[in-house]
Amino acid sequence: MFFVGTSGFNYSKWKGKFYPDELLKSKWLEYYVKYFNSLELNSMFYKIPKEATIKSWKYKLKKLNLILSIKANKIITHTYKLKNFDKTNKFLELISPLEEYLGAILFQLPPSLKYDYSLLNEFLINIKFQYKYAIEFRHKTWYNDKIYNLLRNYNIALVWHDFNQPFVLEKTANFTYTRFHGYSGKYKGSYPDEFLQTIINHSNTGFCYFNNTDDVSAPYDALRFRKLIEK
Repeated sequence: MFFVGTSGFNYSKWKGKFYPDELLKSKWLEYYVKYFNSLELNSMFYKIPKEATIKSWKYKLKKLNLILSIKANKIITHTYKLKNFDKTNKFLELISPLEEYLGAILFQLPPSLKYDYSLLNEFLINIKFQYKYAIEFRHKTWYNDKIYNLLRNYNIALVWHDFNQPFVLEKTANFTYTRFHGYSGKYKGSYPDEFLQTIINHSNTGFCYFNNTDDVSAPYDALRFRKLIEK
């Protein structure tokens, strides 16, 4: 099964294009779930949520029957660069009320963080919560067999993405996690059907999120992607 959606949904540029002009902003998420069964939430990357925010999301997810993937807070990946296990597990504990509706937790590493097998292994050993996890590497040195095998040992998905690099379609878990950052540039550009079909052919289950949000390509590409799956 595929869980398909976009990276975020609350974009003013989408009003009058994806969202009807007359639709209240407070109703955007309800409209979104008419077309997609999952959402990648990036806001928690920038700000650690309060408990009230978690409760609010739990209510929304239950009401809308939506699967949510969460991009882990940058304090884990960018500030401490995987070295602070306490802050990592506190964040994972904070979002635990959402567990029933969670897709995967995404750790997006900074491009400045280069290959370090021991660092990643120690980080994975110290994760205390049994969620699905995916890791997006932004430096080319991470792409090697030792890392692929390490991820397989923990059933963690190597994120398939195209941010300043071509897609590396290496399976490391019993699910895949794909992020489409933009066919013609960062966060823009629509993907051709042939390319989308290639991704589908390489995976039989997984999370697929379109992050080409700047030019409103994301929701329309995600809709075409769903149609290709259903063929």
